[in-house]
Amino acid sequence: MQEPEERKFGTPLSEKEAEQYFRLREMLFEFARLFDYGETNDRAIAIVGPAFVDTLLTEMLINFLVDDEKEVRRLMQPVAPLGTFGAKVSACYCLGLIGETIKSDLRIIAKIRNRFAHDLRADFSDEQIKSWCRSLRWHRESLCEPPSGATTRDLFQVGVNQLVCHLDGLVGLARYHKRPKSKSG
Repeated sequence: MQEPEERKFGTPLSEKEAEQYFRLREMLFEFARLFDYGETNDRAIAIVGPAFVDTLLTEMLINFLVDDEKEVRRLMQPVAPLGTFGAKVSACYCLGLIGETIKSDLRIIAKIRNRFAHDLRADFSDEQIKSWCRSLRWHRESLCEPPSGATTRDLFQVGVNQLVCHLDGLVGLARYHKRPKSKSG
């Protein structure tokens, strides 16, 4: 197996990388607009957050895997090996791109998203959803303990926002560890 060529920090972005960066910035602004704390629709919050996190996981894998966009994108198709949120989480964890706490929180927000997507009565007062939101850990480790008056929805939004901040940084860092194409066969 060939070692990846070390890319130095400060190396200018290629045109394709710059396009990806600016496209992701536009998506981040759209996420911020839709994931606003003033949004009154719980379902919108429960689905928009994980949807953007899914985009970040996809972009991180694209930046890390070999420079063969067609083949990598094929892996990400809905019925392909990395086509689901859970598969992307597992791949990022197994490739060492994310740690145990991030993996756990990503799986929790997927459960919450799925509950809202498949149960018309789901809301943040549901006991199971409350339990899942209270078990989110990354924001506690990276930021601080939530205030005593934080609602279940607050815990979810802060948890997702902290994951977005962290994963957004990892998207850029993954490009510095891009896998080389094999020179054998």
